[in-house]
Amino acid sequence: MRVWTLVGACAGRLLVLIVTTVAAMGLAVAVPAHAAERGGVRYVALGDSRASGPSITSSFNADGCSRSGGGYPERVARALRPSSFTDVACGGATSAEIVDRPQTTSLPVIRTVPVQARALRRDTDLVTLSIGGNDVKWGSLISPCFGLSPQTDVHCRSDAALRAQITARFAALSVSVDRVLRVISARSPNARVFVVGHGGYYGLRGCFPDANLSTADAPFVRDFFRRFDAVLSGSARRHGATFVDVAGPAVGHDACAPDSRRWFNGQLPRGNGLNNHATQLGNAAVARLVLAAIAR
Repeated sequence: MRVWTLVGACAGRLLVLIVTTVAAMGLAVAVPAHAAERGGVRYVALGDSRASGPSITSSFNADGCSRSGGGYPERVARALRPSSFTDVACGGATSAEIVDRPQTTSLPVIRTVPVQARALRRDTDLVTLSIGGNDVKWGSLISPCFGLSPQTDVHCRSDAALRAQITARFAALSVSVDRVLRVISARSPNARVFVVGHGGYYGLRGCFPDANLSTADAPFVRDFFRRFDAVLSGSARRHGATFVDVAGPAVGHDACAPDSRRWFNGQLPRGNGLNNHATQLGNAAVARLVLAAIAR
């Protein structure tokens, strides 16, 4: 767990809201009146590796959660300068480990991580959530689409059993994400909640060796992430949370993009980054998208 405490200068002001300038973004962020009165926002980050921003080296951190310090929640917090920031996002987390049961991590040693929702308080004002990837095991669901040689067409789009499995897992995920958002609302009833979308890893073309994906199967993979985001955005809408789209803005920044524009690694790790995870550019981009959503 990482906790920052910063002193605010607005205590005691009776405002409907205040506008805080996020210097790095040039954005105006609305802060609830009760947060202004006590000196600033109290921010809790929940989620899996989409939020922890893991790297090869951070995978061996003692906390077992692979938080690199460069994940999008850390970047959002540096921009917002909240009165407090608690980051409990943990690589490998499922929805159940956000709200119902402790998580067991394996690196660098086996340890137990508390239920993430314990970090939520009644006075928490801001919550970001990245979840669902480990619930559906998305890597295993789209792995049949990747060939062993450059851009081999493996016809995963025609696999009826795979389609049925995807449908079943997304149906279960919808129930799980609804539960997570209910728990967040119960524990932090005044918080603004932002559910961060998935996708962005792969585009509509393959490339060797990062995305051994045929042009014919690429739309199937894109549709997989579209359905994934539909589950997340649907749950967000039902529970009064805000969905932050990543897949749309990430077009052109997938695993086949040049290093200078790549937001996500594909099938292979690059540098200190893990495969099928955000690059440092990607973490920064997601942070900008979250900040923009907060500003709206």
